[in-house]
Amino acid sequence: MSDYTFMTTEENFLLREALKKNKQQLTKFFLVGVTLLFLAAIVPQLYLYTRHTSIDADQSKFSYTNIWFWVWLFSFIIALMFALIKVTDIRYWSIKKDLTTLQKGLIQAPLEAIYVENNDTQTNLSIKLETGRKRLFYWMRGQLEGYRAGQEVEISYARYSRIIISIIRK
Repeated sequence: MSDYTFMTTEENFLLREALKKNKQQLTKFFLVGVTLLFLAAIVPQLYLYTRHTSIDADQSKFSYTNIWFWVWLFSFIIALMFALIKVTDIRYWSIKKDLTTLQKGLIQAPLEAIYVENNDTQTNLSIKLETGRKRLFYWMRGQLEGYRAGQEVEISYARYSRIIISIIRK
């Protein structure tokens, strides 16, 4: 791996496009999370207070007056956050840092594995370095065709987010 160099204007625009896609993805999944949270908090209350007397509803574990409801709701929020992070693989903050520093790296190594994610809008490439460590790189412009595990590639990438700016087969 070589030292980091500065990005060109075109590479900066590619990174801005990746940031825009990640921002849209972040907004979409935030709205999904708020909707699910709203449903998890309101639907049990509506059911309890329309089907039962207020005394019976207040004694239920799903009543907002019971501590177990709040434990359940906070557990739901934490599980939802981890699920959305796992599903989206958001790189928003590291892309913003890349746009500030404008540094790119260059690596030449064989592909370890290729994964297509987020409804074929992103391809993740795993590279095995000479030290034995594996690094994950991200192609944000859809499905990357024609690349297979074991092929030697040269990747130009943004330093912090490891978003691929260009990739060439060797």
